[in-house]
Parts: sequence; C-alpha cells; structure tokens
Amino acid sequence: MNIPVLQGDTVDGAYARDYYLLRPTRVPHRLATLSIAAALVAAVYCGWGDHSLPDFAAWSSTLWLVVALVSALLITPRVFTVGYLLSLLPFLIAWRVAAMNGALVLQWVASIAAVVLLLQFIDCVASDWPRNRGRPGAWLGTLLWQATLVRLCFGLNELCHSTEKIFAGLGSFHHLEQGFQGLGITHGAGLFVVLGGLIELASAISVGLGLFARLGALVSLVYFLVATVGFGGEWSRGYAWASPGGGGWEYVMMLLVVFGGVMLTGAGKFSLDGWLLQRGAVPRPLVPLCTNAEGARGE
Repeated sequence: MNIPVLQGDTVDGAYARDYYLLRPTRVPHRLATLSIAAALVAAVYCGWGDHSLPDFAAWSSTLWLVVALVSALLITPRVFTVGYLLSLLPFLIAWRVAAMNGALVLQWVASIAAVVLLLQFIDCVASDWPRNRGRPGAWLGTLLWQATLVRLCFGLNELCHSTEKIFAGLGSFHHLEQGFQGLGITHGAGLFVVLGGLIELASAISVGLGLFARLGALVSLVYFLVATVGFGGEWSRGYAWASPGGGGWEYVMMLLVVFGGVMLTGAGKFSLDGWLLQRGAVPRPLVPLCTNAEGARGE
C-alpha cells in the first residue's frame, strides 16, 4: 500500500504514517468481520424471523450492524484505529438493543463477536507492550493505553443509556417517558427522552470515539450535573451507589472525574481526533476542541 506523505501543523509524515502500523497481530481481522456479519444475520432473524426484536428495535439494530460491517470491510483493513472505533460503536448499540428486548439469538451471536473485538484491542496493546519496555518504536505509552481503556469504557458506556431511550423500541421509550412524567415533566416528556438519548449518543461519539473530545467531555459534564442535581436526586441520597432509596453520587462522581480528565487533555492517539489531527484535517480554530496545547504539538 502506498502511503502518502502527510502534511500538517501537528505532525510530520513519518508520525502520521505510524497510524497504518497499529493493528492486531494474532487475532485475524477476517474473524472480526465474520463475527459482525453473523450478528447482522442474527439481527435480521430476530427482527423478521422470531420477532424477538419489536417495531423500531428491529430496524435500528439491523441498520447499526450494517454500519459496523461496512466500516469493518472498508476502513479497518486500511487504518485499524479508525475502522475499529467506527465499527465498535454501532455494534455496541445493536448488542444493547438485543439485550433490552431479550433477543437471545442476537444476544449470543453478538456476545461472541464482542469477545473477538475485545481480543483485537488486547492484541494491539500486547503487541505494543514490548516496545514500551526500554525499546524504541512504541505506538502508545503504557500509561496512555491505560487512559485509553478508561476513556473507552466510560465514554461508550453512555450508549447503554442512549440506546434505551431512542433505539430499543417503543416499549422502552414509553417506559422512560413515564419516568420523566414521574419527575414532574407533564408536557413534552417524550421530547426530553429523545433529547437525553441524543446527548448521551453524542457523548459516546465524542468521548468514547474521541471526536472533538474536549468539547464532548464538557457537554457531558454539564449534562450529568443537570441530570443528577436537577432531576435524578443522586446528590441528596448520600455517597454510596447502593444506598437506600436509590443510587447515590458515587458513580456520578467517577463519570465527572473521567470526563473532566478528557476535557483537560483530549482523547489521545487511539481516537478519531488523533487520526484527524495527525493528518492536519482539523482547522486550526477547532484544534482546542480536540486536544490541549501539548497534544497539538504531538507531545
């Protein structure tokens, strides 16, 4: 593959070319692609075969898996980081839709596919690990791999909340609509459900995938403060998440710490921001929305 010399304010051609080098060495990409394709077949069966995926849930899970498969086929073989992230997010949405609706066929097939995708990430870290032990050429430092794992887990966790609001079907939507009505929102409760789901989806894309990560982390901080202080009541129940009468602010504080860290520094190299910045594809005025000054200089 011919790799062009890339120019930009943040990187020279050699460092940008480095993005083509990170990929799993032991877990075949073909296995991950076949796993996602099998999940897509399972989604079609659950939607129009055994009908375990109702109404909109059938369409959302199927379409998201189409997106995941297209990314796995066309992008991941060329640039693993970008393709992997763009496949992972829609795959997780479809897996969550299956779990919420008890679509057992898709649940099991997607669970196997999730193991393959996890092993791909572990493979990348393990392949890069020896280069971190006093040897040159490490793609990402050991502590940065740790920070990447934390960011992915907490950022993509927002898909669970987003999916139950806008992708899991009418049953889940109406249940949450009633929940908002119980909070005193008697008019426009459905709009609040959709708005919350869209903000959480944007948070997963921005923080989890690392697209304008600093901006997304700031929005996420504000959103969770408003949601928990103004509506959720966690701050009045004490610290422990398993406190009587509902969860306290223990988990919310962990979210705020993680999002605050991303807001200060950005998402790092294993992200869409990292790829775009290294290609010089982010306009200069928008760079601070992705990373801090040290990150912009490639430090």
